[in-house]
Amino acid sequence: MSILTGEYIFAAKVETTYGTDATPTTILNAMRVKANIDIAKVELEGMEYDSGRTGAKGSLEKRRWVEGSLDAYLAGSGTAVGIAAIAPLMQAAGLKLTVNGTTDVAVTLDDIANAASITGKFYRGTALQTQVGARCDWEIELSVDNLPRLKFPNYKAIYSAQVNGAKPAAADLSAFLNPLPTDPISFVTQSIFGFNAKISKVTIKGGNEVVYVPESASVEIVDRTVTIDVEFKEPTPDVKDFYELIGTYGVINLQHGQNVVNVGNIFEANAANAQLTNVSSSERNKISYLNCSFECIPTAANNELTMKMR
Repeated sequence: MSILTGEYIFAAKVETTYGTDATPTTILNAMRVKANIDIAKVELEGMEYDSGRTGAKGSLEKRRWVEGSLDAYLAGSGTAVGIAAIAPLMQAAGLKLTVNGTTDVAVTLDDIANAASITGKFYRGTALQTQVGARCDWEIELSVDNLPRLKFPNYKAIYSAQVNGAKPAAADLSAFLNPLPTDPISFVTQSIFGFNAKISKVTIKGGNEVVYVPESASVEIVDRTVTIDVEFKEPTPDVKDFYELIGTYGVINLQHGQNVVNVGNIFEANAANAQLTNVSSSERNKISYLNCSFECIPTAANNELTMKMR
């Protein structure tokens, strides 16, 4: 019997103990994602010895793990202080979600040593792989060309063999809201170094270095570099000359979603110490656009970037 790609479903739950199955189910823990997962990433080493004849000597397996990416939409919970349904994946990417009274949910960078791990259950029809000890990177994209995205690249987990059984219970995805399209009305704040930019695309990357550690048979986040790439209409030099600002530091403030109107689906990001590292130009609709790259430099532990969902 064939495995049909239309029958894929991924469920995830935060682990209490690293590498111990948290038993997520499709009824309670299904994620509305596109799972692009390599079931087995295998590292082999070719053997070398004198055999008296030419030709390959065969290889032996050194290690194997699970690797891939999970793509989702950036959407809130429907209330200002509700945790978004995609939260388990955000936590596995080293993000911490904290409810602030009645106002918002703060999304901050957790210390990488404290990053949560998840158990993923990856169903492909009747085939199931349990992926314990999983961690990943994160990436947010707001673009006029696409719906807002929240991606989890560099997903890695401890390998286990697939099992075949019955199809899972119907997935409950009712907690996942539809994303708010990016347009001039919904993209409320677009402040780049104090300039009110007309942004066509912004990509915020967590830059997590996620590695499989063979000595402990674990997946760990060992470093990160938070970056922001922005494409926006180029102003005349008398207004703002971003080429002159390469190497300098400034503030980036973004808000997607209107106050009051879109409560429960508002996203904010603030980089208080962003360094402009590169500027190039491109053309959209016969208008010149700048493509600016920024690195978010921490001034204290884990303060490169702060975000809110409300």
